[in-house]
Amino acid sequence: MLDILLYALIWGFIFGSIYLGLALGFSIIAGVLRVFHMGYGLFFTLTVYLSWTFWKVLNLNLWVALILAVIFSALSSIGLYPLIKKFLEMEDYLLISLVLVFLTTEEVINKIYPVETGVYLPTLLSQNVVYIGSIVIQMQYIFISIVSIILFAIYVLFLKFSKIGLVIRAVSQDLNTSRLFGINVNLVFAFSLGLAILAPSVVVLLYSPLTRIDPFMGFPLFITALQVAVLGGLGNLKGTFIAAYVIGYIHAVVGFLIDPRAMNLASLIAIIIILLFRPRGLARAESIW
Repeated sequence: MLDILLYALIWGFIFGSIYLGLALGFSIIAGVLRVFHMGYGLFFTLTVYLSWTFWKVLNLNLWVALILAVIFSALSSIGLYPLIKKFLEMEDYLLISLVLVFLTTEEVINKIYPVETGVYLPTLLSQNVVYIGSIVIQMQYIFISIVSIILFAIYVLFLKFSKIGLVIRAVSQDLNTSRLFGINVNLVFAFSLGLAILAPSVVVLLYSPLTRIDPFMGFPLFITALQVAVLGGLGNLKGTFIAAYVIGYIHAVVGFLIDPRAMNLASLIAIIIILLFRPRGLARAESIW
């Protein structure tokens, strides 16, 4: 029994850290643009398949390919801003448009690289394992957890102490007043879309050797990020941090003590119950921080 509890304790932290990295971008977009980005999941898939294209098709060095893929994904996110701007005041059309972009991108990738292609990325930083008592953990999970937390800290420091970060926070708090002070809101929105994609792209590249890669991998990762963002309070990074570990520990406890198939069901039920008492999530989404 103690071993199982230790499993839940350790894997809750690992799950939570991974979920934090996946959800960071969604929270930033929701916090700055106040947009429910239904196309967010496409960037998980896009980053992986761009990496493969640069590496295997264009024969670039693997790490150069990975860096280019992250940059291109960020630029692709910025490229969606004209669409978002067009429907910014028509939320229903915006949601539908972003879903269509997501689905279309998946189908294009599936056409070019069907599952039979056998896409993979050797981004394992280490093949070693760590022993904690009787528990064996692959080092890659430890690396992903550390990287996710570091990326979260970088985002927080950037938003709190850099000049650009302060401008982004001002826009997230009061759009109209920001315009009165001469802030180029469109530029801030576009920059935020690109900035938001950097962290989850890095996390998914590190996570890809540990999971199945296929053209439709973005949707389940998006659902996880969505759960974290909604529970935390859409757009609030403090809430995102807390919610990531709440869901991580729910998944770990249910997965190791009850039934792995009930992990997502348990977290969804927990989110519904929490939102009944805190409709705006664990942290009120009045500002990105």
